[in-house]
Amino acid sequence: MSAKIRSSSLIDLEAMIKLLQKICSACDLFQSHECKPATCMVGFAARSLKFARQKGIFDIPGAMQHIPQSDMKHYFVEDIVPALAETNLQCRECRDNHSQDCVIALTRTCLENTVLEKNIEFPGHMFMYLAMVKEQNQELAKLLAEEIQKRKADTGA
Repeated sequence: MSAKIRSSSLIDLEAMIKLLQKICSACDLFQSHECKPATCMVGFAARSLKFARQKGIFDIPGAMQHIPQSDMKHYFVEDIVPALAETNLQCRECRDNHSQDCVIALTRTCLENTVLEKNIEFPGHMFMYLAMVKEQNQELAKLLAEEIQKRKADTGA
């Protein structure tokens, strides 16, 4: 079942897409015949967000099962952190209504796959999420917290 995006003021899919495109443009395979977004973590996330924007939906049923598991490219943490921070800022902390097939959760999972050993089940709160990231990677958690604070300050949130 798909949920309509209630208001463009609640979710800024474009902000997440822009950050993912920045990661893509830094990739050695970008715009080459070897670039295959469907088999790339970042490309898959970007395609999912664009689809959601086009269709006006939050959830893409079953999408979590299609996250590419064969993407073995190296990603730099400093490239991933801004996009991962944005997913946390865009999350509406749905708690009981949370869906793993929500494009925000889907994007966060794809990004986690590039820099963490295992995915984190989003606990419904950003600070709890940061604590769980810290359990796996203290430096990433520190960079992520700093980026979230910076983005909040830039937007006045």
